[in-house]
Amino acid sequence: MNIVKLIRYRFFLFAGLLPYFLGQAVAINIQGKLNWLHFWLGFAGIFLVLVAVELFNEYFDAKEGGDRIFSQQQPEIPPWFYKLGILALGLAFIIGFYLTLKTDWLVLLFSFFGFFGAYFYVGPPIRWAYRGFGELVIALCYGPFMLLGSYYIQTQRIDFVPFFVSVISGLSVFCLAVLNEIPDYYQDMLVGKRNLVVRLGKQRAILLLKLGLASVFALLISGVVFKIIPAIAIAAIVTLPWILKSIKNAEKNYDNPKAFRFAVNSVVVTHIVITLFLGISFLGEQVK
Repeated sequence: MNIVKLIRYRFFLFAGLLPYFLGQAVAINIQGKLNWLHFWLGFAGIFLVLVAVELFNEYFDAKEGGDRIFSQQQPEIPPWFYKLGILALGLAFIIGFYLTLKTDWLVLLFSFFGFFGAYFYVGPPIRWAYRGFGELVIALCYGPFMLLGSYYIQTQRIDFVPFFVSVISGLSVFCLAVLNEIPDYYQDMLVGKRNLVVRLGKQRAILLLKLGLASVFALLISGVVFKIIPAIAIAAIVTLPWILKSIKNAEKNYDNPKAFRFAVNSVVVTHIVITLFLGISFLGEQVK
């Protein structure tokens, strides 16, 4: 079995690592410098937590049987996936504890929230994804917790600007999570995963998606207008026509997983573009 094939690159690399880099970019903008030791340690810690998230997701999904509902092939998920996930979280905790000694206790608090979300998203006994809170946990962990934590290890401050940016990032990933669950609606329902899509139904989930995406662009535009974020970030609205096309595709093909893939990929790319333009804007223009 090739472990690389089991890593979901859309969430792991883009939804996961980009908010961390964005937090570092905002910190550079605010204080004009970067502590490279903190940067690389923070990166290593986030990387290890994201590895643990993927390992736990694959392990517990296979254990619950969701991956076998509409497939004759049983996924080969070895027991050491779980142990490796625990090891990754342990190493990340050591890094978080060291950064706490170098800064202060809030870093440990951010680390705790990250670990709590990483394990209990699908892990017992809480299993957020099975109780209708998984999307909110994703939004918080990949938005405020990750971005503010990234910002804090550089500045030892909590400011409004990074919080505002983190809400944009978190909402964007929230939309991606909701959209990604729509093709899995039936198998999630059969294994008892009562996520938002299962609770709302596909059509109302798409309405929620529309509201979420509208909020992302509204916050982006408002941030530029009120000079909370640099003007360069407004370039991300180039994805708006593509998003509108993606929504039409989702409304038409929510029962056709193959055709629905365009909608998912469009929101993935939009999240990447928005995060990249936000990062570039903070690196290129001082917030006033």
